[in-house]
Amino acid sequence: MAVASSRGGEGAGSGAVPGTVRPTILVPAPFVPASSLRRRPGFPREPLFPATPELFPWLERRFRAGERTTLGGPAALVGGFLPFLLAAVAANGGTVSVREGANRFAPYAIGALARRWGRPASEVLGHLRVARAFTVHQMVTLAERWGDEEAVASPPADLLVASDPFLLFQDPEVEAYEREALIPHLEAVLGRLPRAMKRPLLLVRYGPDRGPVPGEGPGEDPAAGETLRLEPRPDGGLRLRAERARATLELVALAPRQRYLEEFDDGGAIGGGIQRWGALSPPTA
Repeated sequence: MAVASSRGGEGAGSGAVPGTVRPTILVPAPFVPASSLRRRPGFPREPLFPATPELFPWLERRFRAGERTTLGGPAALVGGFLPFLLAAVAANGGTVSVREGANRFAPYAIGALARRWGRPASEVLGHLRVARAFTVHQMVTLAERWGDEEAVASPPADLLVASDPFLLFQDPEVEAYEREALIPHLEAVLGRLPRAMKRPLLLVRYGPDRGPVPGEGPGEDPAAGETLRLEPRPDGGLRLRAERARATLELVALAPRQRYLEEFDDGGAIGGGIQRWGALSPPTA
């Protein structure tokens, strides 16, 4: 896959066609050693993502300490993209704390990405702390204890991930009175958590047709930040939209046997220079 273009509200002053940010062709660089990354007292590691390729700085702008970023879209797309996101943060030296409500955590996919980027799988997976819930009551308990557990954890988490914690409420065995009482409570807990911990929280939603994100209404959640939507492209790639920033990142499929940026010729359809996003260094063969 490759970064094709980024369009929307970020195009001001770029010198590109109005409404379009001309992609910068960057030479993928090695990961920055974790020991050299900045961390202010009480704040997450900076930066959260690697410096290259271009996809990562674009994502970096969507995650802010004390705010909730929401990632949603078709389940297959979210399930494929989330391991990439988690692996990137972990391989960059960051620690991720996951509360899993969808039972979709994919350690083998994360390990495979780590090896693809030249990192030991065990090292990258060692930066992830995962707790699974199989009932709504377990999910609420994990959320309630999350802050206290992270306060004494070493190293402290740089990113909190709530993997579809509301999906469990679709279980037909959950009574209506439990939904009415527990959903607002869980919303409130997840709303307070990123602000109290001064950490970014990623709320993952599998499936585009499950209604609005809890707490997404105006003024309902002061921790609400950016909303990212994954959409399929006709060519097999992905479109990643940042709704509040009105920015779009196109992730396009590489041509067969394509190895380098200059080998791609799109006839001007998407603005020229693109960039691989599935690897952090040029292939050697």
